[in-house]
Amino acid sequence: MSIRQRALIGGAASVGVVGTSVWLFLGAAPGQVATELQIEDTAEILYAPDLEAAVEDLRFHEPTTVAVFTHRGGSEALTDDYALNDATLAFARETRTDWLSDDEQHWADDLFILGVDPEGRLVGTYFGENRAVPQSAQDDIQEATKDDFRNGRWTDGSIAGIRAAADEMNQPVIRSTAGTVAAAGLSLATVAGSGAYLLVGTRRAGRSRTARAAGDRAMANVVRDYDETQVHANLIPEESRYGGAMLRRYEDYTASFRELTELGNRAKGIPESSFDSKASLSTLTEYQEAGEALDTLDDVIADTAALLNLDHTWPKSWERQVAPLREDLDGVEELLTSTLDEEVRGLDEAQPLREFASQALVDLDQLYGGLEDRTVTPDDALDRLRTTRDELSGHLDTLAGAVARAYSEDESEQETLKDALGDERAGHEPTILSTANPTWTWISINSFTSGYSTGTQAVQASRSTSSGSTSGYSSGGSFSGAGSSSRF
Repeated sequence: MSIRQRALIGGAASVGVVGTSVWLFLGAAPGQVATELQIEDTAEILYAPDLEAAVEDLRFHEPTTVAVFTHRGGSEALTDDYALNDATLAFARETRTDWLSDDEQHWADDLFILGVDPEGRLVGTYFGENRAVPQSAQDDIQEATKDDFRNGRWTDGSIAGIRAAADEMNQPVIRSTAGTVAAAGLSLATVAGSGAYLLVGTRRAGRSRTARAAGDRAMANVVRDYDETQVHANLIPEESRYGGAMLRRYEDYTASFRELTELGNRAKGIPESSFDSKASLSTLTEYQEAGEALDTLDDVIADTAALLNLDHTWPKSWERQVAPLREDLDGVEELLTSTLDEEVRGLDEAQPLREFASQALVDLDQLYGGLEDRTVTPDDALDRLRTTRDELSGHLDTLAGAVARAYSEDESEQETLKDALGDERAGHEPTILSTANPTWTWISINSFTSGYSTGTQAVQASRSTSSGSTSGYSSGGSFSGAGSSSRF
């Protein structure tokens, strides 16, 4: 059965169930505007016009007064999980008694308060008794703000929190998690077989077509260059350290060429109507990867012959060996001044890295001059490239440790960040060095940046998870209003 036939059958069977579920869900959408927006920006971090415009466009299930309260809790709030809860209650008692019920033991009816402490890194959600939501919903509302708050986008984070609260408060059953899950489950039970097959099959077919086209292009290049690659291999001096290693890779190349030819025949034998199958995608992906690997390898073999013999094309071959390293050295300054967060810039370990990168760029130019006047052999020049790459990795590794210590005083968080920075290593590029030493790895600017992003996100996620939500009011006496806070 074709994908089209499956789609038609599955679609016809699903229209009734899915259509009914969607109709009920949309019919219960929030339709009430906010009764009032009250902004108490004591921390002076909000842009009121954007906040007001956004709230005007929001719809609630019931008319609701929205209040946004910002407060600078200082360093004490960093260790007091209840600091924002207490500050919000104190502010209400002193300045906004309209936020409190008549007996001052709860928040006023029809009220939602979003609180944020940019110094204590706390976000709180507080509700009138007739707007209260379960703790899990409070967690979801607070979570909606955190990406923006972590990046200092206080107005955007507040809007995201209010939007999430509008959807949660007084939510009809069909729009609740339980109701949505039940409706979705019924719909999915109807369409699961055909829908899943259609989606997976369509994606596989698309990926198969892409892999087949890329494999054909690579195969054509390899076939076209095969005889020329053999000539290049015959020109590689076996006594050269890198020449010997590359000749061994040429042996792999000839064996892989035969395997690629067989793979190509298998790929061509797969009809397009079968591209949606897992086996077809696997074969075509293998074909693409094998073809691209050989297409890259024959270029490196050509560069090896040109550079080791210093023939008339060696400058271009040399530039291809140097280009990735030069790009990393050029990227050091941007890493130190822009990529790293402000709190971990200006470390003592940054200056040796900066000086090394500057001198290494000069050395690369001198190395080219040595090749040009034949005072440096190609083997020695390649050795110098590897040494420079390894030394750059060493400086980046030292910086990684300093960044981890500067980012957090907690040893486990330091270890998390250091591990991420160390785990992200580059391992292959289309150069003689990398091809001759396939197990060699190093730290590049890109891998350092990726590790830094992964590590800091892991630390922030850990902080968010470990802090959880804090309910209640530690110094609020008998106050028992609905609400909680958590860290971002």
